[in-house]
Amino acid sequence: MALKSSRGGREYDKFVADGSGDTSLRVTSTTSVTTTTAVETGAGGSASGTGTATGTGETIILVATDVSGKSRMGIQIFNTGDTNATQGATYKVYGSLLASAPTNPPGGSNWTQIGDNINIARSSNAYKAISTTPIKWISVTGEATDDDFLSDGGETATTTNLYLMAD
Repeated sequence: MALKSSRGGREYDKFVADGSGDTSLRVTSTTSVTTTTAVETGAGGSASGTGTATGTGETIILVATDVSGKSRMGIQIFNTGDTNATQGATYKVYGSLLASAPTNPPGGSNWTQIGDNINIARSSNAYKAISTTPIKWISVTGEATDDDFLSDGGETATTTNLYLMAD
């Protein structure tokens, strides 16, 4: 297989032989799916598209979501709290390779944190790309941590909108 000489234009040879010996053009196709799921609130109920990060510990923002067969994921987290200067929050993304959804909460023995903590100030957002196949389940937690991003007792609960795209 030949590679193009320019760094930005490198690609594998586009032509392949088919079963009859003829040459054909190699074509690939991909699909993109936006995953939707129930998002937990600090009180344990569910509401579509929003969650509340409380200062009492990690609160589940995105319940265990099946992403098996997806090779890339993008997560955009919006800290929508804007009424108090101390509405910062720390979010954590967890993944699992178990065949079925883990029964314990994210952060427990069947989950592994993916990447570092994500600190988001009030009225701000962050986008994280994940390309760690073969994750089967993903979940996100949030904890109100003030504007210093520490759990030091002065936390103000904040609301969150989260979007997950997987393809």
